[in-house]
Amino acid sequence: MPERRDLAKIHIAKKELGLDDAAYRAILRERYHCDSAADLDSAQAADLVEHFRNKGWRPASFAQRGLIHVLWHKLEASGAVRHPSEQALRSFVAHATGKDELRRLTVHEASGVIERLKRWLERAGDEDRRQ
Repeated sequence: MPERRDLAKIHIAKKELGLDDAAYRAILRERYHCDSAADLDSAQAADLVEHFRNKGWRPASFAQRGLIHVLWHKLEASGAVRHPSEQALRSFVAHATGKDELRRLTVHEASGVIERLKRWLERAGDEDRRQ
């Protein structure tokens, strides 16, 4: 049985690739002779994630998600973020992408969030210099 995080990746990829249940189950039957990702072993789950990557799915990397947190904390330290909670970050990300979980971001979406945070940090630094 695949790990929970692998199942989460599979279901996120399914949604982001726009696969309906029939198309998704057809892939499972054709490639692995089963009807549910829960029936896959860990090697098959990894293969399915790779298959989705080959179809164009690109999840945000651990490094990108980490950089988002680093930039958020820099904004907090600069005083630009008044409520530095994880929920506030999730709200910021949701406003930028429509998704409130960092692990669900694509590479492109994470890059956009990073660029927004960098611009905000630059503006915060500019305001500090003017005062």
